[in-house]
Amino acid sequence: MTTATFLQTAKLLLTGREYLRVSQDRSGRMKSPGQQHEENQASADRHGITLLEPYAESKAVSASRYSTDTRDDFERLISDLRTDRFGADVLVLWESSRGSRRVGEWVTMLDLLEDRGKLVHVTTHGRTYDPANPRDRRTLLEDAVDSEFESAKTRGRIKRDMKASAAAGRPHGVCPYGYLPVYFSDRRGLDTWKPDPVRAPIIFELFDRLRKGHSFRAIAKDYEARGITNRKGKPFTQQHLRTMATKAVYAGYRAYLPKELKGTKGAKPELIEGTWEPIVPRDLFWDVQRILSEPKHQNKAPRPGRVLHEYTTTVRCDVCGGPIGVVNSTKSGEPEYKCQINSCVRILKAGVDEIITDAILTYLARPDVYEALTARSASVEAETAQAELARLRAELDKATSETPATVAEARMFARLVEDLTAKVTDAEKLVRELTAPGDLVALIEPGADVAKRWKAAPVSARRKAAAILLAPEHLGEVRITRSPLPRRRVPADERMVWRHAE
Repeated sequence: MTTATFLQTAKLLLTGREYLRVSQDRSGRMKSPGQQHEENQASADRHGITLLEPYAESKAVSASRYSTDTRDDFERLISDLRTDRFGADVLVLWESSRGSRRVGEWVTMLDLLEDRGKLVHVTTHGRTYDPANPRDRRTLLEDAVDSEFESAKTRGRIKRDMKASAAAGRPHGVCPYGYLPVYFSDRRGLDTWKPDPVRAPIIFELFDRLRKGHSFRAIAKDYEARGITNRKGKPFTQQHLRTMATKAVYAGYRAYLPKELKGTKGAKPELIEGTWEPIVPRDLFWDVQRILSEPKHQNKAPRPGRVLHEYTTTVRCDVCGGPIGVVNSTKSGEPEYKCQINSCVRILKAGVDEIITDAILTYLARPDVYEALTARSASVEAETAQAELARLRAELDKATSETPATVAEARMFARLVEDLTAKVTDAEKLVRELTAPGDLVALIEPGADVAKRWKAAPVSARRKAAAILLAPEHLGEVRITRSPLPRRRVPADERMVWRHAE
């Protein structure tokens, strides 16, 4: 007879330590650690067990083999058994599954209890087991097998429910900023989301301003000045705004990617029609995605300072081909364009700006220009190219974030990054060829005067549009020539050269 069996048979006073754990309660039927302790105490009193300090998890965590969370106090329990610091005669569990739903863990624990001559009391069974007793051990092992089987069945049911929910476009996960959760009448489950009357307009404004050419920096700064904060009461960062601007949920889509495909090369989520009301119209959402997919929006650090002039990045010196900057005239104090390389040319800024702006507005006001640009953006080929570009960029981001463990791996990642970079460059070129730049689409949206829209747009948006239009394939590259009469003022149009594609 083992020491543990002798103590139990002799009805001597035993000491016990509880292991208290509760999984995430989705049904309302599970016992909290406090409730478990109350029932454990009553059962321990009936069986002559004095409870000592318990092992208790500080958070809800699953004991199944599918869980990735760590049960700190369970690890402490096992460590104490191994080092003979358990300090009691009996391990008290509310039910067998509170210990573990993994057969391997359960066997390890029973072996340690047997080696140390300890008992197991299961409150819901109303009895105490001796792991050294073959019949008791078989009962406890059967409980472990049953618990693991139930866990596997539950996981399978949850996966089926998730797939069905995704196929139906039902909401899933944390309610996004801008929405409020709507529960079923019994509050046992999420029904849908509805736009938050306070925060939804903030989301719409974000997308609207991005289409109009506002930068994330400008929007974040404006939101902070107006006291608009995130859920934690902190100002929005540029990165946070960028992340929100890519969320399809705001256009009424549910993005679904099966868990087993996450991290798989080439895997991308499927967009399913959601059951909730969109905050952002679909055309606005896709316009913003086109804008964000353009090369100038991809992983480039913002230039310091504010953008003050529309044309300084596109107008060039016709002598050396260098960029044009803005300085004040030494005579009149008026702004002038000046070659930044060799000071080859100087010309009053106002006259040049007037001519360029008039040419741009005349071009954008043409109905055929709007039809041609928007028709390109809406094509199936354009959407396919954008999706492929997004996939390649995701692969490149993943490849560049990996930390190689060996020299061979480093060389492999280097080749992969080089290959993906080339493919991304080709894909970006194709997207540019197939789609209208989002900045232009926003400026020439029908139903509003182009001149008013141009004037209302921020300088950064006008600069982007100018960089696109003042190119050989559109209006032509603008260059400033030297004055034929150095000591006399020559009209701006006589010193401006428009270079077109051959």
